[in-house]
Amino acid sequence: MGCSFVLCDDHCSFPFFIPFPFLGSISGILLDVHNRSAELIAKFLDEKLRAGNKVTSEEELEGTLEKVLVLFRFIQGKDVFEAFYKKDLAKRLLLGKSASIDAEKSMISKLKTECGSQFTNKLEGMFKDIELSKEINESFKQSSQARTKLPSGIELSVHVLTTGYWPTYPPMDVRLPHELNVYQDIFKEFYLSKYSGRRLMWQNSLGHCVLKAEFPKGKKELAVSLFQTVVLMLFNDAQKLSFQDIKDSTGIEDKELRRTLQSLACGKVRVLQKLPKGRDVDDDDSFVFNEGFAAPLYRIKVNAIQMKETVEENTSTTERVFQDRQYQVDAAIVRIMKTRKVLSHTLLITELFQQLKFPIKPADLKKRIESLIDREYLERDKNNPQIYNYLA
Repeated sequence: MGCSFVLCDDHCSFPFFIPFPFLGSISGILLDVHNRSAELIAKFLDEKLRAGNKVTSEEELEGTLEKVLVLFRFIQGKDVFEAFYKKDLAKRLLLGKSASIDAEKSMISKLKTECGSQFTNKLEGMFKDIELSKEINESFKQSSQARTKLPSGIELSVHVLTTGYWPTYPPMDVRLPHELNVYQDIFKEFYLSKYSGRRLMWQNSLGHCVLKAEFPKGKKELAVSLFQTVVLMLFNDAQKLSFQDIKDSTGIEDKELRRTLQSLACGKVRVLQKLPKGRDVDDDDSFVFNEGFAAPLYRIKVNAIQMKETVEENTSTTERVFQDRQYQVDAAIVRIMKTRKVLSHTLLITELFQQLKFPIKPADLKKRIESLIDREYLERDKNNPQIYNYLA
């Protein structure tokens, strides 16, 4: 069995007059357009840089990247682009799905030239983590711990990721088989002996494995997720298990477990059989090993039933960007007021528009100012409420 684990940076004029009451709505629409455009450009790049795309040559791919960069220069929500691009890049790197590592690095180089090193710092850090992980794995294989303590029949590859570089992944618990727990403990012992003072956290939702399986109709290799692996290994010791049995044995969260069992028993590759038959997994369902399973290929990819990028997931990514923007706005307000000490509301808003690199509505700036007043960074002048004083 082979396993891979993840262990956790031109001017336009309009020939008409817009009445003042409509400006807020227009501003909101423009902000949404900028954010949506940034997201779509990031997703287009993911499609082109992912393995299996229709681009036939490195030269054609490079030409596509140059054209995308022209569009990128016009979007204002570059932080939204960065958030979605980073999320998709992480999937390509961790799953080995990049069409070309050279093209990946070329795109980051273009973004660095366009926006500066601060913009690409986390993206470059992701590549460094992947390269360093290869060195760590090679070193681990040569270590005394690996030579003397490892269980036989298992090959392990670990990606060690720096938390600040990568997207935030929610921790998901799972009760691993004894062999995998032993392997993880040995790797952790090795890693902490080499890099003392660090804290490690396994990201189980990102792990994937290759299992060797023996079916009556022939031997197969199954490329599966870590959750699929944990479920399938239960059938080494049992012919039939209920949904509740599997849930109690694996500790996998309910919704994730239902998706995992759907992928194994209801998808195109049915390694398990569900009783009674059906597409949904219910509490009273049972599962048995599919002795009649057959497939023409020796190695078979059992696709997980992923939740496609839902509205909620997109909203979550966008909300994280907006949260980061709030911190940037607060920092800019404090920085300006610390320098100027006293400033009118109009001049403060003007300076903020000059300093901030993303579109933002005046009403949102006003909310951040109110928040800083509540936290006693600023105060309104007693004689003129339109003037702010900095509180040291």
